[in-house]
Amino acid sequence: MFTMQRSVTGFYKQQRNLQCEDATFIKENDDIVVMACADGHGDRKCKYALQGAKLASYILGSFLYELFDKENSLDDYGEFLNENREYIMQTFVCKWVRAILDDYKVTHSEDTNFSNQYNTLAKYATKIYEVRNGAIPVKEFRKLAEERHLLDDALYKITLLYGTTINAVVKTKKFLFAIGIGDGDVIAVNGKRVEWLLPCSKHYSTSTASLTNRFDVIIENAHAIYIPISPGKKFEKSRFVPDIVMITTDGLRNSFWSDDAFIDNILEIASAFKNGEGYKFVRASKKWAAERSKNGLTQDDISFCLWTKFSGCVKKNKR
Repeated sequence: MFTMQRSVTGFYKQQRNLQCEDATFIKENDDIVVMACADGHGDRKCKYALQGAKLASYILGSFLYELFDKENSLDDYGEFLNENREYIMQTFVCKWVRAILDDYKVTHSEDTNFSNQYNTLAKYATKIYEVRNGAIPVKEFRKLAEERHLLDDALYKITLLYGTTINAVVKTKKFLFAIGIGDGDVIAVNGKRVEWLLPCSKHYSTSTASLTNRFDVIIENAHAIYIPISPGKKFEKSRFVPDIVMITTDGLRNSFWSDDAFIDNILEIASAFKNGEGYKFVRASKKWAAERSKNGLTQDDISFCLWTKFSGCVKKNKR
């Protein structure tokens, strides 16, 4: 087994002395590998997108990893992930919102209006998706709805500044779980096929769902999938034994002129690892991504996390 993560600043931004606004996360042990990749929005309205991406990838990746410690086995862990997709996304969103509130408080201590609102917003951030049980009088319900609307609007002004997408994967020997919102690609090389584990976004699209959306819309647009690792017979369509699993920001696929060219390149990378020459890709990966950005149409940032079942990706020196 081998994992790696890479990020390069898009050629367009390099020419303007701007920084990469992507963030990646990998954490693993003998039982699980968790990878996360976030793509901060390049929009001027999202001036703290890099920090938003860093927080998103770290918080979702760490949360998925910590959930494993609460379960007794891989089977229990997989069952929990599969049956609690909405809970996982809701809990992550609340954690992310609270984290960016704390970040904004530290970096904008001069903002007295925000300081006065902070305690109220921080408390509400943990209850964004809270559902009130029991019958509520009409007047009280109307008051609660008005309060939520005002608090949501106040939070949106902050979340917009930290706008980002997020995708994450949990890989174990028994199953694969993927969850996320927004563009970017979560793919696996399964035999001779490249398979999208989360819905494939439109090539060269300039709009996407993200963590800047309204909180109910975030959940509506989030995607998740649980796939058992299923050896089966060699040529069965249901067989799922991935050679490679990757999360990439949309900058990578958009650096190819077609999805077919993107697929061919991913298959070439998988073949290199399978043939014991993965070290060549590892050594050249940063330069490869930079060249892809330079020659691509959007010249965007490119980041990815990669897991492969093949080890020995560093060439041994001859004696």
